[in-house]
Amino acid sequence: MKATAGQGKSPRGIYKPLEVFIMLKIGVQSAGWYNKDDPDGSFSFIKECGFDATDFNIDHYLSTGALAKSPEAPHSFFDKSIEEILEFFTPLKEAAEKHGVAIAQMHAPFPVWIKDREDINDHAIMAVEKCLQVCQYVGCPAIVVHPVGRSTKEKEIACNLEIYRRLMPTAVKTGVKICLENLFKTYKGRVTEGPCADITEACWYLDTLNAEAGCDAFGFCLDVGHANLLGRDIKEYIKKLGKRLTVLHIHDNDGNSDLHGMPYTFTRNWGADWICDWNGFVDGLKEIGYQGALGFETFRVICSNFPRELWPEALKLISATGRYWAARIEAE
Repeated sequence: MKATAGQGKSPRGIYKPLEVFIMLKIGVQSAGWYNKDDPDGSFSFIKECGFDATDFNIDHYLSTGALAKSPEAPHSFFDKSIEEILEFFTPLKEAAEKHGVAIAQMHAPFPVWIKDREDINDHAIMAVEKCLQVCQYVGCPAIVVHPVGRSTKEKEIACNLEIYRRLMPTAVKTGVKICLENLFKTYKGRVTEGPCADITEACWYLDTLNAEAGCDAFGFCLDVGHANLLGRDIKEYIKKLGKRLTVLHIHDNDGNSDLHGMPYTFTRNWGADWICDWNGFVDGLKEIGYQGALGFETFRVICSNFPRELWPEALKLISATGRYWAARIEAE
């Protein structure tokens, strides 16, 4: 497939066309468009919208937050046997393969740890282990498992290492990479750092866990929107991650709230500048030789921003953005 690309001089610059062959897959999360009762129709729709990959929201099958509201022992979809679960997801696998849409990543249930609820924590670990097996079954190479926050950094590190160490054997056995993600917190209406928001800390987690695993069982999911909320230099963030960067959550915001909008939506200075450094983002991916999917986590676009009648055109614009970036990243 031929596409055009070029190097821009400013956010509003004109790009000189350049012929390249696009290899990077363009993905979007399944929230909003995937209907479990019609996998075939769902994947036909998203393929027509220009995507050849998806981030499957398997987290929709378990809400640990909802479980925490009840003192009862936790129960969920993941109480089923692994054989039953794989059978349940067989139509998903078949539809994705039929329409040529790769399941490039999944998003695990979260949070995987709740204070004073060891029963829920054990249930969450069991669920994520089964999610890893689902990934292996459908050919998905990576799953995002959020790190958790604690009251002190010492408690936070100890808790996260315990969680990922418990999941490590299944990750190694299935060959599915567990990806940590940069998160944020809010305090009195302000956005503050969450787990793995500091890139040095994130790299330490990955290097420590992979050394223990004896292989690259852990990678990183860069959430562009979260980094933008904290005012990170996105290009430098990507360069420091290097080959640890495995998957992406691409979305835009105004620098204040986690809005999950489509790229190029939010500007400042009367529209003269983008709030998120999209040129730096693309240049960073090009510099490290990123080879994963360009995965958009833009569920708000179709779940709340646009009327259903405009979903196809909105999604086509998002996929076109991905192809434009892919062409720039792969251009020599």
